[in-house]
Amino acid sequence: MARSKKGSKASQLPDPAQKKARRKKRTATTKTALADVKKWKELGIETHLQANNTRVNYAGHVRRGREWLASHFESPCSKDLLVLMPLLPANVETHADSDMYDDPAFKDAFDRIPNRCSDKALALYMSLKGFHENLSKTTVESIRSAFKKLWELSDGDTYRGKWHLNEARQRWEGNPADSADIYDILSSIKHKASAEGGDHTHSMAMTKDYMDRTLRWHQASCPPEIALHMIQKAMTGARPSDMHLDLAVRTQLTRHLEQVVFASNGWTLWTRCFELIKLQRKDISLDATILDGLLKSYLAGETLTLHERASHFEIFLSNRKGWQKKVDKGKWEADLRSNHYKIYPRPDMPACDNFFWTLVWIKWLELFHYARTLQLNDFVFPAMSANGVMHPGQPISHDTVQKWINELTAGAGILGNFSTHCFRRGGAQYSFMFAPVGQRWTLAKVRWWGGWAEGEHRDTLVHYLLDELHTYETDYSDALAPISCGADASLAGEYALARPASTEELRMVHASVATDVNSLRNEIGSVNNSLHSLTKCASRTPTPSYTPSGPVVGAHAAAPQLPPARPVINQIPTPPSIYTAALPQQQLPATLSIRVTSQKLPTAGLVIPRVPVSRPNGTTSLKSRSWKEIVEHWLVGDPDRGLVTPLKDWPKEWYQGANRRFASKYHQRATIALEFINEYDSNEARFLASYPEAELGHTQLLKAINEARTARGERVSRRK
Repeated sequence: MARSKKGSKASQLPDPAQKKARRKKRTATTKTALADVKKWKELGIETHLQANNTRVNYAGHVRRGREWLASHFESPCSKDLLVLMPLLPANVETHADSDMYDDPAFKDAFDRIPNRCSDKALALYMSLKGFHENLSKTTVESIRSAFKKLWELSDGDTYRGKWHLNEARQRWEGNPADSADIYDILSSIKHKASAEGGDHTHSMAMTKDYMDRTLRWHQASCPPEIALHMIQKAMTGARPSDMHLDLAVRTQLTRHLEQVVFASNGWTLWTRCFELIKLQRKDISLDATILDGLLKSYLAGETLTLHERASHFEIFLSNRKGWQKKVDKGKWEADLRSNHYKIYPRPDMPACDNFFWTLVWIKWLELFHYARTLQLNDFVFPAMSANGVMHPGQPISHDTVQKWINELTAGAGILGNFSTHCFRRGGAQYSFMFAPVGQRWTLAKVRWWGGWAEGEHRDTLVHYLLDELHTYETDYSDALAPISCGADASLAGEYALARPASTEELRMVHASVATDVNSLRNEIGSVNNSLHSLTKCASRTPTPSYTPSGPVVGAHAAAPQLPPARPVINQIPTPPSIYTAALPQQQLPATLSIRVTSQKLPTAGLVIPRVPVSRPNGTTSLKSRSWKEIVEHWLVGDPDRGLVTPLKDWPKEWYQGANRRFASKYHQRATIALEFINEYDSNEARFLASYPEAELGHTQLLKAINEARTARGERVSRRK
């Protein structure tokens, strides 16, 4: 029995071969785990070392640089190089360049691992962009930074620091972007920009006066009061569908209202364009139950109580530039409160009151476009198609904002160069030096609100604020003015506001008032004489046979008006808005008319997303994936971009009748999706083999499919 137990124990002892196998397996598992950890490390660095926008911009610079270098070797007699050579700055040595271009390593100069030609290639590329293509110094600096970051992350500390040849190891070390050639090119481009007056191309500030003028232009072009009144009616129980709003009017109101809301937010929050266009509903924290009551008070023209003035909502600028610098300095609390802004009512500043306009805009989208509440991922400033349909999953573009600015400054008669930075500059300068006495902000508050790092107060803040202040206080262009503003006597001209009036100034004011009173007395006498004459004429002239139905505009419209050319179906009186009273310069009509045309509103909430689709980080998917996205929209939908119901399940009335503006896009999407599903049994390999045009995008693919359908006799082409 003992032997059997002993034998049993012996049989349980591990075989040496099994031990070795287990050891190998354990070692292999450990290696696999370490490899995964390494991947996580690289992914973490790639994702979180830089802001998402910076990473995307840098990747674009690197990609374009590599394409330029590759194209040079595809055509040895590159025009770029021939044109560029005489444009290189004189302090850049070029005697060895001809040998360098023949170097086999030159074509790989922009690889992840730099070589002996990388610094020369980058200097040449920067020169091409800065001197030949005349791009801004900021763009050239960004190109250098993109390649510098690429090489810094390629091999630990090897490619960091000054670029040099390590003769002991017989290899190049440091960063090519830190070479003498690069610094010479960069300095030359900066000098060129200064010599050509580059500073004069900076955006002018959108001052508060300019903001007021642009709001008056919006009121004259397409009064936002129409939208305010409709929202007021909807919030008191009326149905939006009963207000007889047609598509053309809604499109115009939406376009103007979105511009007003964007401008007020940009001016108040001092945002850059890319920060604000990516704002989503989840970035706004508000209690609709409380704020709806406050919005009703606003719309009714009531004076807000102190308690109502203390109400607020919060905006989180998740894309605010510079948050990484705060984290790098150990400010972990920055993640909790930084970039969070409490927005309070400012009824005394109608053009800049983003509290009011943001609430109005959200209501307008929910009631008159989507027929639903905004979803968390819906963009606050969505793109609008030419047919007036909003795309909640796609933000407006930078170019669209610039087009708005050009339009409103031209319409309001504001001269100067205004870029998308104008709101940031104008809002910061107003709070620092142009706000009323006692309401101006300290430099510390300005730095926090603008999201500037503490180390930027010597350059960026000086450029934004102190240079402007110095220019303002040393401007003597009004030396001939009858009353001097005294800007040089105190901070931002406070002296002129606080000093007592002189005897000469009081005499001038008295003379001005007396002149105005006499002018008013003469106007009243003239009006009385006109009314007396009209009364006499009316006693001798028969009464007209028609009743004027058009709106009476202005206070002096005493004569009968002709009937309007088109019938007015629905007249909407201007609501008693606090904004009308706050801007007395704009004389609004007593009634505002909405004319109903044949353009009926489409069903609320319908949208067919654009392809390639836009991602939350501002980039778009590849054109080669467009057809896959179309198939997905057909079979599954895309709730994040507003397509809740898949296109295959759309009833006919959703793309016919009042919704016929969706018909063309719907049938195009159906053609591509059904060709893939029905003709090729959803086999991707066969489909791409038959239609290589899919790599060029859905437009070329649709053309190829239509040609194939015509050849099969399934489609009759129209004669042109």
